[in-house]
Amino acid sequence: MNKVKLGLTFVVIVGIIVGALYWIANNASKSKSDKLEQINKSYGYSKGIIIRKQSYKGHSIEVKYQIGSKEYQYNGGWDSNPHNLGEGDSISFRYALDTPELIVTELDNGY
Repeated sequence: MNKVKLGLTFVVIVGIIVGALYWIANNASKSKSDKLEQINKSYGYSKGIIIRKQSYKGHSIEVKYQIGSKEYQYNGGWDSNPHNLGEGDSISFRYALDTPELIVTELDNGY
């Protein structure tokens, strides 16, 4: 009887973990597609400076840029880096004209 309880407990725990991971992945994908949809409505191009780039345990990037008289900072990921851009390099991006904090850099697949 104890083995049955242990087995059921294990199945429930694994089910909860798998469900949570699926939910997180699904929300991340929807968030990225919502951002791209917002940018694609009305966008402009600009350039910023990479102030931090990390490729260890995931790909993350920090970009500082200015639209009009306001400065912004973008923290996000990157998909590929064919030009081997690094910290201090200039980077092109597209941004939503009505929400300039939403950007897609040239290192993203949606650029």
